[in-house]
Amino acid sequence: MDAALLDLYDTVARTHWGQLSDRIASELGVPKETLFNAYDATRPARSVGEYGSAAGDMTAIVQAAGVDPDPALIERLLDLERSFTERGVELWEDSLPVVRELRSRGVRTALISNCSHSTRPIVDRLGLEEAFDATLLSFEVGLHKPDPRIYQEALHRLGDVAADRAIFVDDQTEYCDGAAALGIETYLIVRDGEAPPDLDGHRVISDLRSLLARTA
Repeated sequence: MDAALLDLYDTVARTHWGQLSDRIASELGVPKETLFNAYDATRPARSVGEYGSAAGDMTAIVQAAGVDPDPALIERLLDLERSFTERGVELWEDSLPVVRELRSRGVRTALISNCSHSTRPIVDRLGLEEAFDATLLSFEVGLHKPDPRIYQEALHRLGDVAADRAIFVDDQTEYCDGAAALGIETYLIVRDGEAPPDLDGHRVISDLRSLLARTA
């Protein structure tokens, strides 16, 4: 193995998104289901940076929820989001030790996340830019999983590593499928609960320490 590509949310970091969505839904005066539908409707565009900024992302979500995106409202919501980035996302205990150990063994590492502008402050606060050899945030590179080009870009940034010399870890089967289609060895991480019934041939792990056996 020459390279390890790791997902961010629910792979490298645990999140408490429910706390933020509760606050935003309350501020908008809409049911959480309406807010979740708005997130889903805008996610494809947000994940490739189409709205241009965190404010643009939030405005799109508010409009999709059927609420007038008053500038004062948008600023309040952004304040909630900024507060959340400071405390609502934390690293799993095994994440950085495993990444450091992989790098010490000569394995190059990349973080790949489907995300919007609000993720950049989280990455910076957690020091992930320095922890990994490459960091690919979908809204910055204009590509998102499972598009094969984002995995190819990661391999390129790591020194044109061959796909069959890399592994990919994610908590979403669909995103593992995208990597596997290129010949990358895939691991579906299930931090809590049970693995889905259809694994599509992906190996299941419960923590990142399992990867170290691949380079022992």
